[in-house]
Amino acid sequence: MKHIQKVKKLAKFLDYLLGRRPDEFGLCPDEDGYVKVKDLIKALGEEDGWGYVRQSHLREVTAALPCPSVELSGKRVRAVDRSQLVVPDFPATVPKLLYYPIRQRAYPVVLEKGVKPTSENPKIVLARERSMAERLGKRMDASPVILTVNTDQLTRLGAALNAFGNVLFLVDSLPVGSFSGPPPPKKPPETKVAEKSPPPAAPKTPGSYLVDLSSEPGSKNKPVKKDRKLKNEWKRERKRRNRR
Repeated sequence: MKHIQKVKKLAKFLDYLLGRRPDEFGLCPDEDGYVKVKDLIKALGEEDGWGYVRQSHLREVTAALPCPSVELSGKRVRAVDRSQLVVPDFPATVPKLLYYPIRQRAYPVVLEKGVKPTSENPKIVLARERSMAERLGKRMDASPVILTVNTDQLTRLGAALNAFGNVLFLVDSLPVGSFSGPPPPKKPPETKVAEKSPPPAAPKTPGSYLVDLSSEPGSKNKPVKKDRKLKNEWKRERKRRNRR
């Protein structure tokens, strides 16, 4: 296949993906029709034959073709023709269960506080099928946690639910009580740190020992010398007797 034909084939596929049915690929454009380039590349990587696509290939589509199918704006991309793009709508029927992926490390917080929108993601994207939720979860976590959302409980708690195409649903929040999940991970028991005994005191002069100089070696067995005055006292006593 010639290179230009490969570019045209990519442009045609992007026209369908971004301009008609992004929901089939787990993508939800913003109000202006844009999706993040990184999210698009992850979605393309899951499709056979499109794993090679990078941002450089998107730029090539916009530059090499006289009528490009997409346009780039910084780190976002959208279809030029969005006349057939699906839009959020009130669903005619709602499945009893929907599915939502979250990061594993966020699971304990979600169990306690639920899921709320952010400035980066103003809408929470739910999947009709668990397989799609797992697909979305793998894009952000190697082992995502999949929440099972009870739509009856969700509407009772006041959440507004809209359909986006045939695959996704959008909701403004997931309050506690509207979903269930696997048991939370158990915290590992705290191990007590054994108290360390203080190390023996080091000698004042490393690598040596102190010698007791108060007594010389063998001083205990050495006989004590008598005072010379006492030693000759008997001679002086004998001289005194002779004088008398």
